Amino acid sequence: MVIFLYGQDTYRAREELRKIIEEYKKANPDWLDFVRIDASNKEMEIFEQIRQTTDTVSMFNQKKLIIIENIFLADPGTQKSILDFLKKKIIEKNKDITIIFWTEEISEKNELFRFLKSKADAREFDLLRGHQLRNWVKNYIREQKGNMESRAIDKLIEYVGSDLWRMTNEINKLISFKHQAPSIKSQIISVEDVELLVKPEIDLNIFEMVDAMGHKNKNKVLKMFNQYLEKREDEGYLLAMFIYQIRNLIKVKSGGKLDMHPFVIKKSREQARNFDWEELKKIYSQLLAIDFDIKTGRAEPKAALEVWLARF
Repeated sequence: MVIFLYGQDTYRAREELRKIIEEYKKANPDWLDFVRIDASNKEMEIFEQIRQTTDTVSMFNQKKLIIIENIFLADPGTQKSILDFLKKKIIEKNKDITIIFWTEEISEKNELFRFLKSKADAREFDLLRGHQLRNWVKNYIREQKGNMESRAIDKLIEYVGSDLWRMTNEINKLISFKHQAPSIKSQIISVEDVELLVKPEIDLNIFEMVDAMGHKNKNKVLKMFNQYLEKREDEGYLLAMFIYQIRNLIKVKSGGKLDMHPFVIKKSREQARNFDWEELKKIYSQLLAIDFDIKTGRAEPKAALEVWLARF
């Protein structure tokens, strides 16, 4: 059996890998031959190790589990040898041998990638967005015995995005902080707690787009908007970061306290010079209206942002 785990969401892919390993160990507590191979190790004879592990005959019907990580970092010759080998092994369907490939890379032109995607038990892990991300966060908070306000969840997602490695760390930190509270009611994580303890993700693309907005360069803004979506495909995150940065500029203009990353403070002060007070308030109001329309189902994220940017 061959399993292929791949995709940008390395957290969920790793969790899937961990669960598979645990299931195999539980099912075969005494007779499991477990081998883990990192294909990025150029000093290792990867294909030879795979071949020896699979070809070794066990006297006790021993199950074999082979984990191969970063397979597309191996040299082309090794990948070709593994591809030829897999074609035979998959045809044989040996129930005593399971090979799991795990990789973050997605390479549709790679012959081995195409083979694994079509012939193996392929499981793709895309970055979570929108409702899927929000539901994942809610479930993780519940699993950790935490309690968070709905608006606080939105704020946390706005600050962290789809990075589940960081998301779990921030949630655990917030829960630990609130568990020190004297009463059950005060243990509910609020928006203020998130703003106090979580630093927003710094996205240089957002700064550049806001710069272009400040210089009234509509063509550049629209071009960057389309390039951004081609790369990330997440209009909701983009809107959240626009709101976050415009809010920062309003704080700078009003002389408010700037509890932000030093780089964000520096860039925000530079950008604030390109906007007047009334202009920032108008932009902020428009962004909040778009956010409300999207969340209530009155508008589609990409179309709403495109219309807004075109009129900017």
